[in-house]
Amino acid sequence: MKTLKVSLAVIVIAAITFFIIRSSVPTGEVGEVGSGENIFIVKINEDIQELIQKPNDKFCKDYYDEIALYIDDYHKNGKLAKDKSENDQWKANLSQNLYSAYADKFIKQAFYVFNHKEWKPEDLNFIRSEYQTLRNSPRLEKDSPVDKEFAKIRAIFSKYDEIAGFIASCKGFSYTGSDLSARYPISEANNFISRAAAYRNNRLGNAYVNNCVRLHYELTEIPQNLFKAHVHYLDNKISYWSDLYSNYNSQKAYADNLYTPLRNEIYALDNDSYNVANFDSEYRRLTAKWETDGTKAYNYFNN
Repeated sequence: MKTLKVSLAVIVIAAITFFIIRSSVPTGEVGEVGSGENIFIVKINEDIQELIQKPNDKFCKDYYDEIALYIDDYHKNGKLAKDKSENDQWKANLSQNLYSAYADKFIKQAFYVFNHKEWKPEDLNFIRSEYQTLRNSPRLEKDSPVDKEFAKIRAIFSKYDEIAGFIASCKGFSYTGSDLSARYPISEANNFISRAAAYRNNRLGNAYVNNCVRLHYELTEIPQNLFKAHVHYLDNKISYWSDLYSNYNSQKAYADNLYTPLRNEIYALDNDSYNVANFDSEYRRLTAKWETDGTKAYNYFNN
């Protein structure tokens, strides 16, 4: 019985020793060098996994390009497989996996920008360029989830560009007619103001574009920009026609043909159209500027 107990103890110790030794030896699982897998393929797959784990708040195109260069280099030097056909196939597979991983990561990074308030021009420029490059890739599967996300990005930029273009046209709007018969196109200005209000009331026509605080701010500034253009027109016109009373043979002729028509244009500057804070001060300034010419004309004709 004692001999039997000793034998059992030896067997147990041997079994434990066997499993300890076995647990310390590579078992041939995927990614292990001892398994006989191609170390270059393992490296690329590890790099792709690292790309997938990149944060969404920072673009990682440089890392994507670096992995693509490794794939090209390994393929060029026949490191992916000894057989040429297999080497080519591995390049195609790894390149497709890299594209799919990066496209998905890029979309997350793009929508990180779209979901926040600050749309930096440099971020938008990068997203615009990169999504077009990825969308034109032969590796993109038509109507795939990635393709549908690219369509969303395209719609976002379409609405963003529409509104940004409208804002630019308002900022650049001006009228420089100096003839007495010329009239500032107030109806056109009113249309701009109404359209700006419609954009804002409609949440800019896109849930993501609506997040862009810069567009909202610039839309609210449109009445002020157009009012400034109107004031600039009147300022120039008053300056152009000032001190010309001596061209008339009487004060009545001056008043009927010059002073009153231009004064009426100033009176027509309507705050209901612009609703801006500096309306009263600018209105008084323009009125006083033209009244100064009227006073000079009165003194000229009555002295």
